[in-house]
Amino acid sequence: MTKQYLEYDIPKRSIKDRILGQRPSALIIEGLLVLVAVVVTIGFLTPAATVDDNRDAVIAELEAIIAAQEAALAQAAEVAGAPGGFLSASAAKNMAWSSLSNEEFRSAIALYDVLIAEGAADIDTIFARGYAYSMVDEHALAAQDYSIVLQQQPDSLAALNNRCWAFSEIGEHELALADCNRLMSLAPEADYPYLNRGIVYEKIGEMDEAMADYVEWIKRKKQRVIRNENLAWEGSIEVAMSEGSVYVFPFKASAGQDIVVSAVSSQRDVDSDPLVLILDPQGQPLTANDDTGEWWDSYVHFRVPESGEYAVVLTHAGGSAEGRVEVSFEISGLFTQGNDGAQFKSDAYRALMSGDYATALDNFRRALNVNRNDAEAMNWMGVTYRHMGEYESSIIHIGMAMRQDDSYALPYLSRGITYEEMGKAQESADDYIQYAMMNRSRTLFHEELQGDSSFELPMREGWVYSIPFDAKRGQEVDISVATVAPGFVDPLIILVDPEGQALIGDDDISRSEYDSIISDYRLLKTGQYTLVVSHAEGGANGTINVEVDLTEQAMSIPGYGCSEGRY
Repeated sequence: MTKQYLEYDIPKRSIKDRILGQRPSALIIEGLLVLVAVVVTIGFLTPAATVDDNRDAVIAELEAIIAAQEAALAQAAEVAGAPGGFLSASAAKNMAWSSLSNEEFRSAIALYDVLIAEGAADIDTIFARGYAYSMVDEHALAAQDYSIVLQQQPDSLAALNNRCWAFSEIGEHELALADCNRLMSLAPEADYPYLNRGIVYEKIGEMDEAMADYVEWIKRKKQRVIRNENLAWEGSIEVAMSEGSVYVFPFKASAGQDIVVSAVSSQRDVDSDPLVLILDPQGQPLTANDDTGEWWDSYVHFRVPESGEYAVVLTHAGGSAEGRVEVSFEISGLFTQGNDGAQFKSDAYRALMSGDYATALDNFRRALNVNRNDAEAMNWMGVTYRHMGEYESSIIHIGMAMRQDDSYALPYLSRGITYEEMGKAQESADDYIQYAMMNRSRTLFHEELQGDSSFELPMREGWVYSIPFDAKRGQEVDISVATVAPGFVDPLIILVDPEGQALIGDDDISRSEYDSIISDYRLLKTGQYTLVVSHAEGGANGTINVEVDLTEQAMSIPGYGCSEGRY
């Protein structure tokens, strides 16, 4: 049965990359096999048939290269002086296929030379040698072999595709475009011709045509689209690339700013092949890049033509779809769209309070484009997502604000509220206690409560009360803290167990009711508990009324009681 050779996907690794990637034993075997091939070819090595396809100048150049290689082989054979004829055609085919499969391309080429010289080669053998030539960057020889294949099989999609690439690598761009166009006419539903033609257009500087083809490649190839809004203010993000993945990173920019975007494979053993496209505010392609430098990495540098929202589109080209890619973003120049960052945040906050979340997000993003390390804008962006019910996005953005400024207390309150709405009492209480400790200006120790209690306390900015009370395992506790006129306080409460672990907390009853409540919370341990009372952001000056009610008698409960309680 005819072996199915690799088709369509011609990797673009450098010769250095391939040599360094070879196993030492493979290099030794290749050397021996080349020697065998040289010995066998003594006396009968003849040139491959030339191609008459009205491309005389190109074919003449290819034949000159082939003749030079054959002369070198013949000279090496004379020096070796060994007898020929000891390798059968079937053995040579098997060895060649084994070498090709193991990426020992030089060995495969030497064996295919023997088969062709002996007249024992079929059209698949010539195609396979062309493929091997491409893999060692000898694209002129590859183009010659693909041309021979196309003489016998004019509609071979694989040969047209691979010759398109080979022609582009030796600078014969018009011939490459002709092959790509022919391929598109034969296979109108295929995606890969658009990528190949786009690469050729990019090489000759016809970027409008290149980007149109890249867009078509993405449309046809995409399997999933992932939108990520964090690139502009994080500056660098690592993402997992896979077949058909398309990442979209939106960002705001002003006319005249300089933007630099790079996409670098962070796993050189896998070496993903990124493709970067920039979309303008109208969603049209502005610039793009497939490969820059020795590896397959992508790099674009452009000046913003008009103010608005742009997008970095990241996907893969034909070299490799698997691996991890680090995307980096740099922006420089004055931001002139609208006002400064403080004004953007002010506008965003007003929009948030009025329930216009889309406008709020837009203005927080603008503030972050002015200063990507603006922890306040990042935190409130997370709060906006929480109001929208997008809790995971809320947690991510608030966490980023914490990393941007580890002395900033508010994100702990913001995340605590988010966790509370998610029903994660333990995580919520941990964040609330952290916020209270970071925000405190004074700690006040209240006397131990004796039974049910109701009393008033003054509250000021940064004050934190520690109120102890004894309880037994199985009791339930109700806690209520409300503001009392004059003044206004937005109370924050946290219940801490005898070992100092924050159990549960509460900020607001609802978005319109600022008082705090913990209801029917069952206690799992006997000992001294602590009620921590402070304030959130709504108000800090005034008087609060504190009520703590315990069941009169401990209940008998199983040892596996509730871990987070009910409230």
